[in-house]
Amino acid sequence: MILTILALTIGLWLIGDGGVRAAGGAVASSPAAVTDIAGFASLRLTSMVGGSALPFSAGYAFREGDVPAGKYIIATGAALRGFQAVVKNRWHDGSVKFAILSGLADLQPRSELKVMIGSGDVTVDGGPPLGIKDLEATGIAASIAFGDYGKASWQGSDWGAPFISVAAGPQMSSWVYRRPIGADRHLVAWVEVRLYRGGAVELLPWIENGYLLRPSPGERIGTATLAINGTTRFSGEIALRNHQRVVLADGDALSHWLGADPRVSYKHDMRYLQDTRLVPAYSAITPPNASLYKHLSTRYTPLAQHDFPSGMGAGGYDKSIGPLPEWDVVYMTSDGDPRAWYAVQVNGYAAGRYGIHFRDESTNRAPRLSSHPNLVIGPESGIASTGTSSKRQLTPDASGEKPPVFKSSHMPAIGFMAYLMTGRWYFLDETQLLAATLLLKQSDANRLFAQGVIQSAVGTNTTRGAAWALRALADSAAITPDDDQPLKSALAGSVQANVDWYYTRYIAQPSNPLGLVQPYSDYTPGDGKIDSASWMEDFLTWSFGNIKALEICDGPHDVKLKQFLAWKYRSVVGRLGPNESGSWSYRRAAAYTVPYAPSESPDWTKGTGPWYHDWGEAYLAAKLGYEDGSSLLGAYIDGAGLATSYWGNLQPAIAYAVEQNAPGALDGYKRMAGAPNWQAAAAYFDRDTPVWSVRPRNLGD
Repeated sequence: MILTILALTIGLWLIGDGGVRAAGGAVASSPAAVTDIAGFASLRLTSMVGGSALPFSAGYAFREGDVPAGKYIIATGAALRGFQAVVKNRWHDGSVKFAILSGLADLQPRSELKVMIGSGDVTVDGGPPLGIKDLEATGIAASIAFGDYGKASWQGSDWGAPFISVAAGPQMSSWVYRRPIGADRHLVAWVEVRLYRGGAVELLPWIENGYLLRPSPGERIGTATLAINGTTRFSGEIALRNHQRVVLADGDALSHWLGADPRVSYKHDMRYLQDTRLVPAYSAITPPNASLYKHLSTRYTPLAQHDFPSGMGAGGYDKSIGPLPEWDVVYMTSDGDPRAWYAVQVNGYAAGRYGIHFRDESTNRAPRLSSHPNLVIGPESGIASTGTSSKRQLTPDASGEKPPVFKSSHMPAIGFMAYLMTGRWYFLDETQLLAATLLLKQSDANRLFAQGVIQSAVGTNTTRGAAWALRALADSAAITPDDDQPLKSALAGSVQANVDWYYTRYIAQPSNPLGLVQPYSDYTPGDGKIDSASWMEDFLTWSFGNIKALEICDGPHDVKLKQFLAWKYRSVVGRLGPNESGSWSYRRAAAYTVPYAPSESPDWTKGTGPWYHDWGEAYLAAKLGYEDGSSLLGAYIDGAGLATSYWGNLQPAIAYAVEQNAPGALDGYKRMAGAPNWQAAAAYFDRDTPVWSVRPRNLGD
């Protein structure tokens, strides 16, 4: 649904004629008398160079109910020349969930323009959407070459056959194109194109080396070159290993333009973005002089590590681990600092260095398990801890150097925030390919073949690995456009299959009263009980709470999810009980391990245990006491410990428990946050470690 309007003192007026002019040509002027609408959010635009009718596009998440079905997204700004909103997702009530906002604006160099976003009743004909013929009329030609392997190119009528149409409107239309590079069976050139009213064209090009089942995958080495209208825009030596992909850009140029780069950046309304529930809400405030900016990557180098860990899988705190990684969180906690704006996208591109891009040859999209129920990723891909196939169906072995090790137990969120921020199909595709890889790395029997179940205690998983895999699956299902079928249904179906499995295991029959799932390991074998990692349990608890927040499940599965979460939240709420007999004292809620069961071989399958009756009994089994005082205790509570270790790890779980009204959650949260040493310890969230500063949305700041 597309609407192009501005609010004027005399009413609502259409801005722009919707036609295409040559790059740099005149664009219709906006009326002089402009007044703000009563919007509920904003988008702030800045250009480093300034100019008239500069093009912009951004992804935008919407709070449920703010733009109801039948209403339209509207916007105004003092120098806004045109605006459109292309809706990609809706909440269950029909209101807008996510849209790509685009337009033209007059911007002074380094001066911010605030565009107000609201909802309205009026439909205005913005003219016909920009089409392929309009793109052809710009005269653009592009080519991508890779060493001796060959070249892919587009010009004139070549633009007439896009692989996917991403957006269509009178201010901006977007398409994705793909072509093989020479005769190589794995190398493919891709380009995402945005065409704006007035003739500006933006290209995001990349090369991919990753198919699912084609034989002989492996390293390809050569000089990658991008040319636009015969002028080289990028050239560099690239060693592209199996199932990697690389964006052909460098430095602070995140895309390429047919004419001059308008150098437009933007800042979302951070409080509003967090209120949408598509991302967690954060209490941290990252100041401009925070030392973390010294390591935050703001310039892109193809296939470089950037802010990803040196060894994915290493123990201890890492800035990449959390519901969202540091670079995504800082974009919100710094109120859109330009360095964070770059870092989100740079690291979104950097994920191409991992061998997680297994593209289905038959669809050229992320694989669906319904087409590959027994297929499992082979051991030569660079992906750690892959499983086995009951029918010995593995992806082909790869040759040459492997990509950096990718370990799902320690992986960051990838592509999700970058897509919410930019609306680029590249990042959406990244989340879908990642989700498919995380399912295909599981043993086929353990994932229940085509269902895509991620269990916490079997095969190659750990509790935390299951949590982060479910996060990636849920994020991708939530942002895949509603009309992107059958991929949307496949991803949502896998999320719902997990809800079914966990509900059946823990709710439909007797189970552990503490809200703890079967762990992957007993940390204290031989002592007559199971002790395992409560902090990993917190990751999983939040991950299911996130599924609820993202509103993925249909009605019956949503009911099951609510019941499962009511049980699952006990695992964190129960550890924040009163400091008195019969409870687990909140003062020691962040213990490294907790007792799960009074036996080393409880029956998890039928749920008969034996189990501890409550958290007070587990506390006694842990041989912990009820010391006088009310301060939080633990080896990592002093200094930055709360912000970087187990106290921090439990914040997302208890925050979502509070906002989703889990019994006892608010009381437990108040005990923790009211402790005498809470404020001093939590202050480190505001210094250089905001990742775990997740707060309950319903309690404000």
